[in-house]
Amino acid sequence: MKARMILAVAAFAGCGMAMAQESRFSAGLELGMPMGDFGDAYGIGFGATLGYEIPVGDNLGFMAQAGYITFSGKDLETSVTVGGTTVTSSVKVDNAGMIPVQVGLKYYFSDNQEGLYAGLLTGLHMQSVKEVEVTTSGIDEKNTLKSNFGVAPLIGFMVTENIDLALRYQMIFSKQETAVVTGTTVTTEEETVTNSYIGLRAAYMFGSR
Repeated sequence: MKARMILAVAAFAGCGMAMAQESRFSAGLELGMPMGDFGDAYGIGFGATLGYEIPVGDNLGFMAQAGYITFSGKDLETSVTVGGTTVTSSVKVDNAGMIPVQVGLKYYFSDNQEGLYAGLLTGLHMQSVKEVEVTTSGIDEKNTLKSNFGVAPLIGFMVTENIDLALRYQMIFSKQETAVVTGTTVTTEEETVTNSYIGLRAAYMFGSR
């Protein structure tokens, strides 16, 4: 009886050690290409992320990623027509710095942490947004950290045991206020918009599978 208990404890400890050895950290560089309306206001983004991955089956892996990506703002032209005269001006969009914190799953088509895989990430993109408020003492500007839900299907390939390349289509769902003019009345309506970008992550995975 005692021998069986010793064997069971040893087997359990062995499995725990194997799982601990297979769980791996990674550090990656990020490249983001804005799409659609998001691409009209912002240029290519650069950043870095840290990752963690642990196998949860023969072909499945759980992953978590967090980092920082900044997108450069573009110069936008605006035109206003007054009394038949059109005035065109240029407005510089502030850079957008985002902190993505996401978790998800990878499915490897051959073996865990080897070759081609597909996956899905979901989580938050936190962004510092400048808000302008008109008060009795003047105009008050303050930075507010907003969190928007995001989801990203992805495909990747383990080039070597330690080099991981992944391409994802990142969608970020944010709420935006739009001014509506009805006669002499101005109101605001809130709507959900989707900001999206194609993200490329080149990462080094520490340890061995």
